[in-house]
Amino acid sequence: MNVTLRQLRTFTGVYRTRSITRAARELGITQSAASLLIQQLESQLGVKLFDRSTRSVQPTLAAHEAFHAAERMLSDALSLSRRTRDLAHARAGRVAFVASAGAASALLPLVLARFRTTHPDIEIDMRDVAADDLVPRLIATDAEFAIGSVEGEVAEMTIETLTRGRLSAIGRRTTEFASRRSLTWDELAQLPTIAMRRETRIRMQIDQALGAQGKRLSPTYEVTLINTALAMTAQGLGLAILPATMLPADQFPTLIAKPLVRPAITRPVSLLQRQGRTLSPAAQAFVATARAVLTERSG
Repeated sequence: MNVTLRQLRTFTGVYRTRSITRAARELGITQSAASLLIQQLESQLGVKLFDRSTRSVQPTLAAHEAFHAAERMLSDALSLSRRTRDLAHARAGRVAFVASAGAASALLPLVLARFRTTHPDIEIDMRDVAADDLVPRLIATDAEFAIGSVEGEVAEMTIETLTRGRLSAIGRRTTEFASRRSLTWDELAQLPTIAMRRETRIRMQIDQALGAQGKRLSPTYEVTLINTALAMTAQGLGLAILPATMLPADQFPTLIAKPLVRPAITRPVSLLQRQGRTLSPAAQAFVATARAVLTERSG
């Protein structure tokens, strides 16, 4: 049995109006088409639905029993159509993604705030993880994409750079520090510093770049989390060595970033997606918002 929605709409229309002619007019089809649809439905169901005469159309007992079920099926189909349309236009749905802790703290609150104003009914599931866990968590979970810093290529992933952050000395907004345009790594070596631990990706990149010039970083403190470095800097314990993009100004209004030079080192914040996977409309809308916000911020 292959009952169609067109047949059900015709059946419920005839049932309510007690007229094939009026039902056909409401549905925008011919009377003969409506009669044929009822005949097909009766044949497929194996029961007579209407007793027809030249003057009237009367529902049978089978029609009375089938009417409410048909109404429910049409309502479910309409709900499905609306839901699918909302999903297609990013008016509903869910966005699940992974973000490195630094990006989640410094960059994504701006993106989330913008996205919430334009897509208030979309559910957000952001999983903030350590930078080294970014790719493994994207592979192992139902997350559609990831945002964070990676180096080089990653197997079966596409990587798009969203913004770049200059490695900087981040310190308190004192008169002397604020007046500087930049610091060299040699100048930085004479000051108390807070750096990420050697096993972190940021530190590996720094050590490699400095090692190529015969230099070595010997920080006063080493930490694992970016927010820890910033909180320590806010207390005056030293200059944090981080990308300028990782400084959330709203959270640390007393801190400013000055570029580190000789050498200048940049670190990307990228979008990672599995190759061959299409993002849901909701995820596509979120990624578009992230691109726009981060482009504005870098500008």
